[in-house]
Amino acid sequence: MKNLKSFLTVLFVSTFLSACSSLDIRDTRPTDVKTIDKSDAQWQQHLKQIKQIQHYSNQGQIGYISNKERFSSRFEWNYNSATNYTLKLYSTVSSSSLLMQMHKTGMTISDNKGHQRSEADAKMLVREIVGMDVPLEQFAYWLKGQPDEKANYQVGENHYLASFTYPVDGTLWTADYLNYHADQTPALPKDILLKNDNQTLKIRVDNWKF
Repeated sequence: MKNLKSFLTVLFVSTFLSACSSLDIRDTRPTDVKTIDKSDAQWQQHLKQIKQIQHYSNQGQIGYISNKERFSSRFEWNYNSATNYTLKLYSTVSSSSLLMQMHKTGMTISDNKGHQRSEADAKMLVREIVGMDVPLEQFAYWLKGQPDEKANYQVGENHYLASFTYPVDGTLWTADYLNYHADQTPALPKDILLKNDNQTLKIRVDNWKF
């Protein structure tokens, strides 16, 4: 684990300043968003379409800021189910990469140098190795702009998800969907800002496949 943690420090911390500067997503929540009622027919049709997307992949860039960790990285996400998905993080200035693989018995994190570790508790492993404390159970839905319909969420004038608040393990997360890839059907998120009191995640999705 020590070698894997050392690798992460080199990969993320060393590339943060150069990589994060290119991720021009705001880190404060917008306050001027106009919203419409959740019963809007176009929104309901859009929601139905994204619910039908069960397997998907995308690529982009992620920036992460907390009191303990700061990094920016390219990513590749492939999702098939809650027990079958992968997230690859990789440097834009070197061959370094990190692969998180979820499987039926837990998660395995490995790097391109041959180091790896597996644990049944995926969230704990990501927190310990990567430094992120992210609700993995919800992330797959948040990424494609599908809210928990029992949660507090808002629909924008564009008839897509605008924002939501959602409590996870005593922590209140907020999400703001700043831009969408509107040239495809259904339109899927391009720029997402995820926040809680201690963490900020800025996500830019370059392309979607489903």
